[in-house]
Order: sequence, then structure tokens, then C-alpha cells
Amino acid sequence: MKNPKVLVCPLDWGLGHATRCIPIIRHLKQSGAQVIIASDGPQLTLLREEFPDLEYILLPGYKMTYNRFMPIAFKVLTEVPRLFLKITKENKLLKSIIKEKDIDVVISDNRYGLWNKKAYSVLITHQVNIIVPPTLKIASQWLQSLTHKYIRRFDECWIPDFEGKQNLSGDLSHGTNIPSNCKYIGILSRFDRSASRSVPERRYEIIAIVSGPETQRTIFEEKLLAQLPLNDKPCLLIRGIPGNTKIKTLRRSLDVADHLTSDELEGILRSGPMVICRAGYSTLMDIAFSGNKAILVPTPGQTEQEYLAANLSKAGVFYTTSQKRMNLPDAFSKASLLNGIQLSDEKTGYKAVLNELLNKFRQ
Repeated sequence: MKNPKVLVCPLDWGLGHATRCIPIIRHLKQSGAQVIIASDGPQLTLLREEFPDLEYILLPGYKMTYNRFMPIAFKVLTEVPRLFLKITKENKLLKSIIKEKDIDVVISDNRYGLWNKKAYSVLITHQVNIIVPPTLKIASQWLQSLTHKYIRRFDECWIPDFEGKQNLSGDLSHGTNIPSNCKYIGILSRFDRSASRSVPERRYEIIAIVSGPETQRTIFEEKLLAQLPLNDKPCLLIRGIPGNTKIKTLRRSLDVADHLTSDELEGILRSGPMVICRAGYSTLMDIAFSGNKAILVPTPGQTEQEYLAANLSKAGVFYTTSQKRMNLPDAFSKASLLNGIQLSDEKTGYKAVLNELLNKFRQ
């Protein structure tokens, strides 16, 4: 019986692609697979903190940055030629990694160049269908066709969501035109409900989680600091910068941490604070899993987040507000009236999918 060697490669746009790989890596380890992680930047730092015993490879990312004035969708379009070049380069680099490390399986989170016929290739994405702003509607069909073309190069495409009407991603991953190699695996949260967690020394009523690419990460942090704390409610602001996990007091009723490990953050969330966060999909999966109420502040110009926030707000699940109009006292009172999402304990379909994959190499 062979324990396959698995290469896990998260995208470097924000921390979410790395955090949602945590349950994948955790289960692979528990199942006896040999796991190697390929990434760079903050994503690599975060995963090293979570799994210090694993082997790591520096794999250059796409290095996307945004500015305060250009909508993200337009920025991405201007970067298309460079992204094509990056995808081609990473595909060639993967070929040499597979040969050198004798890789059996490649699990790529939103990195479309990481497929190879010499290894079983899996893509993780929740954006099978690309939603573009109205001004770019003319490019919608082309982007859709291009995305599906890349998806079909992989042996499997795993969608971290539920197949039925009760789902998180909405039109991003549902519809009639889904590639045949796609399968729904349930949500991927870095949190582990079965594990025991120590009670945190201090309970917070509000947790603000900053995330996403620069410069919007800094802008969001500055706007939160200008309004927190709320009415002396104990607040914790997590800056989304992997490295230092120490919690420090910034001012009365407001503590700050650069980053927290998954175990530390889950322990704090279990006490039931209101969460203020971006509408990034990985963050939404964590909040859905933890069951907290939330105020969603989508990254300006990021169409995916704006759609997800609006969709969940329309469903009466979470309260959403734009970054420009963010009024936290008002948002807190309105978000408190909503129920959030409550998932049952069996929503761990990804484990069955991983077991099925590993068994291909153990027969």
C-alpha cells in the first residue's frame, strides 16, 4: 500500500487561499499522505506556523497589487498578459518539481498553471463562473470560456460549497454550464469543531478581521481603527499579517494582533462575538462554520465579494455595508437582528473526497 506524495499549492492573493488549504493538509496528514507545500510570501509564513513539520518549496506567486483608484476588475484585465506568462512559467516549474520530488498528486488552489499529466492534478476554486462589473460585460463570455478551458485541464475541480439550493457561492459555482470534472466537496474551514479548545483569557464582543491584498488591506484597517471600539464593547482587531500572534492592548476596550493561529481564532470565536470582515469566500466559510453573526464589508471594486455580500444579505443571513459608508454602530445593531448560518456537524464532505483520491494510490 502506497502513501502518495501530495503537493499543495495555494494562490498568493490574500490569505484565504492558504487558510482553506489547512483542513485539506490536516486530513492528508492524518491519512498518512506525504505532504509538501509550495507557496511564497505571507501564505507560506501562515502555513509554516500551522504545520512546522512539513517540507516547503518556494513557488513564486502572481504578485497582484491594487491601488486606491483603479477598480480591481480593471486592474486584473490590465494584468492579463502578465498572468498568462505567470501561468506558463509555473506550469514549467511544476514539471521539474514533480520529477525532483516524485509527486503523485498536485492540489492547486486557484493556480491555473499547476496541472501536469505526470501527476493527478486537482484544482480548488469557488469561481467556476466569473461575475464581471457591468462595464466589462463585453468580456464576460470570453472570461467564462477561458476559465472553463483551464479547469478542464485538471483531472478534477473541487468546488468548496454544497451542490443544492442551500449554498454560499450562489451563481459563482452553480448553474447548468459547469465543467464535467467539477465536484462539490462542502465548505473548507480551517476550524476543527471536534477538537477541544481552551477558554480564552478575555472574551470579546466584537472581532474585526482584516484581510485581502494591499492597498485595500491597509485602508480597511485604518477605517476600522477610526471607529473601534463601539460603546466600550471589548474588541479585538486582527490585522491579517502573519508572523506575530501576540495580542496587545491598543487602547481601552481595543486589543490588536497581527495574526492568530487557527486554534486561537477558533477559541475566541466560540464565545460568540460579532465578526466584522471582508466578504472573501474563505472568510465566509470560516464564519459559516463557526456560526457567528457578521458584518460584511466587501473589498471595493472586487466584484466577487460584492456579489457574495449582496447575495447573503438578500438571504437574511449577514448584514453588509460598503467600506465608504461603513457606520459600525448602525451596522452592529442591524447585524445583531440576523441569525447568521448554522451548519450541522456532518458538513465535511471534503474528507470523503480526499479519501477517495488517496485510495486511487492504495489499490
